Amino acid sequence: MPELLDSPSIMDRSLQFHVWLPQITLWVGMVLLVAVMFNRYGTKLGLPSGLLFLALGMICGEDGPLQIDFFDFDLTYGVGMICLILILFYAGLGIKMTHMRGAWTPSIALATVGVIMISALIAVFVKWWNPNTTWTEALLIGSVLGSTDAAAVFAALVGVGFKGRVRQIVELESGLNDPMAFILVFALTSIVMGKEMSSVEIGVDVLKQFIIGGAAGLLMGWLTMKSFTLLPSQETGLYPIRSVACALASYGVASIFGGSGLVSVFLCAIYLGNSALPLRATIVRVHDSLAWGGQITMFFFLGLLCTPHRLIEPQILLGGSMVALWLAFVARPVAVAVIFLPLRIPWRETVCVAWLGLRGAVPIILSTIPLLFLGNPDIAPRAQRLFDLVLICVVVGCIIPGSIIKVIPRRLGMLTPKTLAQEEAESEA
Repeated sequence: MPELLDSPSIMDRSLQFHVWLPQITLWVGMVLLVAVMFNRYGTKLGLPSGLLFLALGMICGEDGPLQIDFFDFDLTYGVGMICLILILFYAGLGIKMTHMRGAWTPSIALATVGVIMISALIAVFVKWWNPNTTWTEALLIGSVLGSTDAAAVFAALVGVGFKGRVRQIVELESGLNDPMAFILVFALTSIVMGKEMSSVEIGVDVLKQFIIGGAAGLLMGWLTMKSFTLLPSQETGLYPIRSVACALASYGVASIFGGSGLVSVFLCAIYLGNSALPLRATIVRVHDSLAWGGQITMFFFLGLLCTPHRLIEPQILLGGSMVALWLAFVARPVAVAVIFLPLRIPWRETVCVAWLGLRGAVPIILSTIPLLFLGNPDIAPRAQRLFDLVLICVVVGCIIPGSIIKVIPRRLGMLTPKTLAQEEAESEA
């Protein structure tokens, strides 16, 4: 052991870390402070917070003043998944089962069949826009953009009240549709890499992930509540740590047994949120902060990873913008209408749910999955273009419909009187 500690390489690394530590802590602190300030003023301007955090990462990236060369897709994917766990867990804690009657069936339908339909409709447009794209690659682009984003949805709906089941359906959908998108992206990436997979195999995998993930989440929620009852902590600060441990463990348990870790986290949080959770206010407040921290970190890493000078290429900029508009005005409305018609959901609710299908960091994280297979030189350029295209789609989607989220519901008379009164008070102020 002494010989190991005396190793020059270890001593050199320790010295470098000691020298860089003050600068790292300074920049991390400055980035977090600027992110919080950006969010405050961005909200007043109607800009979604995720877009501001993404822009901050771009400023610090290789084309920005700091010129940080960051191309670690594995690290970005890992950090993004941890942040997504924290965001989904907080979202699940706020869902009350008593308010969700009549919302589960349309939400599950949108989270499964809806993702497939939206992915297919986007693929049709991509194939028409660029005939040189193969159908597999077009479907891969569609599956990356097929699911909504829980962080974007919950942030956009803060303080906004809707009539009917609009809010409940959109919130449940955003927490349940990520697994379907992840399964499709992994499957289609494998096909692009040369592996053969049948639709039956994909369907069985989807069913298995939902069943195992759901069972693991409910089991972890039950075990956590039992631990709160049988092994209470003396210190108040330990309760939120226990809930964070539950969130991480529920993801790990489900994933190890071949289930969806994201479904597990979401359902585990719903179970806890509808139980007699001790120190509920403290736990929820801590997870609120962790979710915001996760959102800042996730978007910042994704912004740091992108290369802005590639985004302004006509094929990427125009193509990504057109795909985003097709998604907002054609693909999602058609899919929602087809699914809701047999369920006899009122047309005003259908239009509002279609309009509230926000995209955020999740599609960008999904677009890094093909980049994890950069060992194939033929795949690398196409995977990089996919990442750039999806980034433009998300940015445009943050503006339309992200920044005008209440326009359609207001015109349809679907906002609650309380929300309308709050809008009038803000406009007068």
